[in-house]
Amino acid sequence: MFYLSSQSSAPKFLPSFYMSDKLLHGIEYAVFGALVFHALQDSPQPIERGGKVIILSILIVILYGISDEFHQSYVPNRDASVYDLIADVVGGGIGIYAMVLLKRRWSRRNQIAGVSRAREESP
Repeated sequence: MFYLSSQSSAPKFLPSFYMSDKLLHGIEYAVFGALVFHALQDSPQPIERGGKVIILSILIVILYGISDEFHQSYVPNRDASVYDLIADVVGGGIGIYAMVLLKRRWSRRNQIAGVSRAREESP
């Protein structure tokens, strides 16, 4: 993310259409948000379950988005944009939400598999 922010122009292989930069910001930060949430929740010393992990993940996404926009203000041909920050935060939120849903699904699936295995192993 930092490398792309350091470039004076977007790579040529990226699509260019109305609001494409906002879409790309959203996608990039959706992946970032999902990874941040996953890392915080599954760390060796996890933060308490529930909303604290989600709130901390969102705060990290917001703070990195602010620092990214500040950084871009010093890159030639780039500027800081509140709209980019909004796209970052929305994308990060979507990624966090998607990871929450995936983890719930995986958890249910593992619980069901564990119950099935316990039933098969019991005499």
